[in-house]
Amino acid sequence: MAASQDRSDASASTQSSTESNNENPFRTPVDSTTDVSSPSGQASQSETLGASPNASSGSGSPFPFPAQQQQHPVRSPINKGKRPVRPAQLSTATRLPLSESTASFEGLASGSRFLLRADIKRAKPAPQDPPSAVATEPSSALPLTIGGVGNSDLALQQFQSFAFTNNAETGGAWTGSYPDTVPPSPSMLQADAVSPSTSRPGTAGADTSSGGLRSRPSAVNPVPDVPPLPVTSHPRLQSAGRALSSVSMQHKPSVFFHRPSTASLRRGLPSRAGHHGTSVANIDQAGRIPTRRHFVSRRLPVGYSAEKPWLTSQARAEKLSSWIVIVSFVLGLALIGILTWVGTTEIQNYNYCTVLEDYFDKAHLNTTVWTRDVQVGGFGNGEFEWATDSANNSFVRDGRLYIVPTFTADVIGEDNMMNGYTVNLTRAGTCTSTADGDCAVRSNRSVGNMIPPIMSARLLTRNFANIRYGKVEVRAKLPRGDWLWPAIWMMPTDSVYGPWPASGEIDICESRGNDHTYGAGGNNVMSSTLHWGPTAALNRYWKTHSTLTLKHSTFTDGFHTFGLEWSDKYIMTYLDGRLRQAIYHKFATPFWTYGTFPSTYGNGSTVHDPWPGGDPQAPFDQEFYLILNVAVGGTNGWFPDNQANKPWNNDDRQTAMTSFWDARDSWQKTWGDEYDRGMVVDSVKIYSMC
Repeated sequence: MAASQDRSDASASTQSSTESNNENPFRTPVDSTTDVSSPSGQASQSETLGASPNASSGSGSPFPFPAQQQQHPVRSPINKGKRPVRPAQLSTATRLPLSESTASFEGLASGSRFLLRADIKRAKPAPQDPPSAVATEPSSALPLTIGGVGNSDLALQQFQSFAFTNNAETGGAWTGSYPDTVPPSPSMLQADAVSPSTSRPGTAGADTSSGGLRSRPSAVNPVPDVPPLPVTSHPRLQSAGRALSSVSMQHKPSVFFHRPSTASLRRGLPSRAGHHGTSVANIDQAGRIPTRRHFVSRRLPVGYSAEKPWLTSQARAEKLSSWIVIVSFVLGLALIGILTWVGTTEIQNYNYCTVLEDYFDKAHLNTTVWTRDVQVGGFGNGEFEWATDSANNSFVRDGRLYIVPTFTADVIGEDNMMNGYTVNLTRAGTCTSTADGDCAVRSNRSVGNMIPPIMSARLLTRNFANIRYGKVEVRAKLPRGDWLWPAIWMMPTDSVYGPWPASGEIDICESRGNDHTYGAGGNNVMSSTLHWGPTAALNRYWKTHSTLTLKHSTFTDGFHTFGLEWSDKYIMTYLDGRLRQAIYHKFATPFWTYGTFPSTYGNGSTVHDPWPGGDPQAPFDQEFYLILNVAVGGTNGWFPDNQANKPWNNDDRQTAMTSFWDARDSWQKTWGDEYDRGMVVDSVKIYSMC
């Protein structure tokens, strides 16, 4: 199939060249006696470009433009065993006028591309040629030109220094040397060392009208002796009617070409592309010699040296900037070291004496240690629970203490809770408060009075464990359920500096049973606060308040350690360890000064310093006891209004409890069993400073 296709292409090429002869004055008739019998599908000698063996040596007819150009893969010794190399493409080529031993370049235009070419396949010499005779007419090794050059051109002088010989043994060879008088030219590039993408544009040519040589900007670059470089005739020029002999290169001559501008070549073409023209891509391929060239970077110029600014001397401003950075870095490290040292010296490892360690390993609550607070007055916060001493609300089970809220209606009935029922803790002798409002209540719906709807527990260590400076750790799980208010906190044993909050309050942990979506902070948030001030209206708790939030869980999912560390130098609360601090207050400034209290408030009452003497620890320089409780609701603002559909209003204290109970269908379903809605305490440890 390949041979048949080549024969068809050769016939088409001959026919197209003949038909187009009248269109282009530079065309010559194509010899129709073309040998297409090569079984390999490649052109034989009779198919290649050049004069026939019997052609006159003085023939100066120009080469034709092939109408149908063929592509033949040619293998060279360089590419032996590799993929076929596509021969170079030539357009607008002219036959060279010849002299006795060399080619004449007279009368040809400038701006040329010079090529030295030879068939890769060695042809048998013609019978009439003597073995050692010197060829009177060059074969395919002669230069082919696009355009021309004057006979006196320096490039021609360089080329004419070589002689061509042809014999049966060598098949033809070029010999010769460069004239020493020919100056090198940087603009004439060696064909084997320059790719088409790096070729240079054309230069001025010879003035043929006067026979002289117009001044050219460059001459020929000499090339050292290298192994022979085979070159091939171009298969697109086969329609010329003569076969070119294949020759080998014994000495590599100065093979060079000069690339003219593409625009100048287009002007001599019949069309940009098609049957009767050569495309611009073919022009770029013309004269390309398949050879391996040395790698030359196209990004970095030859001799490029990378800049190394660090080896050069810096300017004064740069040196100053560098020293500023270095000094700042050293000072920062020193400051960090000082702060670390100060922190470690302030937080000391004190010697503690054990006051209480309760792991609740007995079957019942140790009432010697724990006192149940019994009241119905809301503890000053308007809370909705009745603190009882019932085992239903505080008990020990499986080595843990439970503080569980229950419903009052389950004990006295809902009707009694709403109207006509009286709770008198003073008469029962169980009230732990001296205020009448904390010990007795009578339900009356018409005036908004009702028995607290929830029963819960509040456990104290007042009668057993009181400390002034020491350490407290409570390991517990907090309850889950809307409007539940668990707390682990401490109150002064004796109100030395006056009523609350003048004598202080320490809240180790406070939280809410609402879920994490609650705006004020749900069961994933704990608060730690110190309460202090001359009066309740001037409580400066917000100066010593902080919160801790769990990112991926809640305090109802498991047990956590809520701790307090207290000395005469500082007071600190933490979660699960000393490194996770909630609040840290250093006793450096007296609380009266730290609170910036006004001299008067309200209706003009004078404000007095409740902590005279300038003691920076007061009021936290007295004994405190521990409290564990679960409260419900309240009107003091712990549950802000207008959040999460809160069923009561903090300003309407008379009806707040009733509103809460009437909305029990919305919050009761969030309370679980005793373990879920109760505070479960695993251990309590109280130490005093020895």
